[in-house]
Amino acid sequence: MAQVEYRSRIQFTRLMILYAENSKMNFIKRIVFKTPLLFFLMCLLLAYGKDAWSLTGRAQQIYENNSHAVFQIRVIDIKSQSKSVIGSGFRISNDGLFATNFHVISDVIDKPEQYRIEYFNGEQKEGDLVIQSIDVANDLAILKGGGSGRISLRFGSSQLHQGADVYPMGNPLDIGMVIVEGTYNGLIGGDPYKQIILSAPLNPGMSGGPAFDSKGNIIGVNVAIRGNNLSYLVPIEYLLKLKENFEESGPQEDWTEIIQEQVLKRYSYWVEKALDSDWSFENFGSLKIPQKLMDTETKCWGKSRPEDPKENKFFFYGTKRCESYRHITLTSKLSTGFMGYAFSWMESESLNPLEFYRKYSQKYSSGIFFLNLSENDVTKFQCQNHFVKFADHDWKAAYCVRRYKKYPKLYDLFLSFAVLVDSPRKYILQMGLSGLDEPMSKRLLRKFLGSIQWNE
Repeated sequence: MAQVEYRSRIQFTRLMILYAENSKMNFIKRIVFKTPLLFFLMCLLLAYGKDAWSLTGRAQQIYENNSHAVFQIRVIDIKSQSKSVIGSGFRISNDGLFATNFHVISDVIDKPEQYRIEYFNGEQKEGDLVIQSIDVANDLAILKGGGSGRISLRFGSSQLHQGADVYPMGNPLDIGMVIVEGTYNGLIGGDPYKQIILSAPLNPGMSGGPAFDSKGNIIGVNVAIRGNNLSYLVPIEYLLKLKENFEESGPQEDWTEIIQEQVLKRYSYWVEKALDSDWSFENFGSLKIPQKLMDTETKCWGKSRPEDPKENKFFFYGTKRCESYRHITLTSKLSTGFMGYAFSWMESESLNPLEFYRKYSQKYSSGIFFLNLSENDVTKFQCQNHFVKFADHDWKAAYCVRRYKKYPKLYDLFLSFAVLVDSPRKYILQMGLSGLDEPMSKRLLRKFLGSIQWNE
């Protein structure tokens, strides 16, 4: 435990020194080396943390060998001449190609008349960048800039052993270029949409930067932060595939059509995988329901609340909710490519039938899964009410659809089903699907509803 503590402190001190050198914030050096207590503590760390120091020295070496090709990416608002979005990026060829995340530069595709892209080394502008090719499903973009003939970085493989050291680089919170140490924890998801799980303290602004193995080869692209010291990387193989396609076909042009095609392709992958899977089932009150539609793409949670009139809880309520853990960014304010579904169970001995039915109707009518979005981005939900039969019972159904204004092939779908049965137990099923077309949704819905059984 003590060695871990020494390592952590050494990492922090080394990172601060590295940042001070890179951003020319010499006052940090003065604080560390001219304050006797801090200097004494550093000496203790050096004396008792030899192994940790040598590991951190590897991060220093990787930084020094590769920092020439890692940059801050800035999306500039043209009228105000100020940065609107910041991220990181890196050189991937000797003829001026760069890589970053799609979500870093998505506003430029959405409003090219309002934004442009620049890349910086510290506070020194290196040049402008132009979008060449994108993969929205894997959150990747290839950009073209100047600097022909300059050395790019080396590529490795995302297939590392569990626990391997990984070194992400980037510009967190606009404070300057840094490198951090992390641990490789395998891949999640299904090909061609896998992600690397990384234990490392990535921060906003590092998105789009490279992550290196211990040999200094890029194994992935920083993409997402999920919590304290838990982050995701895009495997380097997906970037190399995008680069290969670009070199064969040249720059992409019709961004609207390309984005729609890529979103629908990712959703089609989901649907086909769900349709081809043999689902496992579990009991939920009187229902027998699927445990998961897709093991690698959805996460499920459940909770219940007992009936207790003394606590003003006048009905029992239980729910199981499953959601996909990844979305697809369209702009900094708009995302899609989501799947979620929920089963709810209600019953009461305290409420009279009329009051209980009112609570039941409120739950049926409540919309979950979707936030209110700008009318500039999507239409309002248009709903139709139907009566359908599945699980040997009649259900009231609401079928609601809205369309993306800039991407007319993409739809969001919300469905709510309430069982019509003369029983104190009532059930509601709700589902939200975003970024797909209607034929695709109907295929999934047909299998999903057809799989549910009534046990009583």
